[in-house]
Amino acid sequence: MTLSSPSSFAQSDATHFVKAWDAAPLRTDPYNHFIVKELFTPSLVSDLVEIPVQEHDLAYALGTREEFNPTRQYITPHTISQFEAARRVSDIFLSPIVISALEKKGSISLKDTLLRIEYAIDKDKFWLTPHTDLGVKFFTLLIYLSEGEDAYGWGTDIYYDADNHHSTVPYESNTGLSFFPSNKTWHGFEPRPLKGIRKTLIVNYVTQEWRNRHELVHPTKPVC
Repeated sequence: MTLSSPSSFAQSDATHFVKAWDAAPLRTDPYNHFIVKELFTPSLVSDLVEIPVQEHDLAYALGTREEFNPTRQYITPHTISQFEAARRVSDIFLSPIVISALEKKGSISLKDTLLRIEYAIDKDKFWLTPHTDLGVKFFTLLIYLSEGEDAYGWGTDIYYDADNHHSTVPYESNTGLSFFPSNKTWHGFEPRPLKGIRKTLIVNYVTQEWRNRHELVHPTKPVC
């Protein structure tokens, strides 16, 4: 199977995702966003959790992932060639029916954008300052993967603005927080104890101006 060849699950995985996406109601407080449940099949979630990833003890000082860029991990052509789950999840977000569903709900065009999927591994001392993703990102979806009784409080924090907290999204495995970045889409992660490993997929469609092409599913190939 070549890198460009979809997995045998491609159609069913994409259909499953679109069903979950279409069922997610629009939430408007404090800005337009969606909490999407059962994004993937249970078997795919299990396989994603089992992808070997490196864990680092990182003490965040600035509250940005960029502090530790060398340790960050992505779904790349190499990952896709090694793990079926990586191929399956990339196929979902390259699927024409998924792209169409996202464009329709966001009233946007993803033409000429590039797909970026980060596999984020967070541990104690992780925190993120409020930010919007506005700029070179057209779409953001944070997909929670971890399970356990401590995980419920690990969800993304959302804000009215850079200084005022609104709420914490419940962290549930196979559930995602999604939004179309604007100057209102403030989100982050308040400093708090984190017992265990917080695994999250961060899905973005980015513009051609994205410089770090090694982070992309296909470094030069637009999604459509």
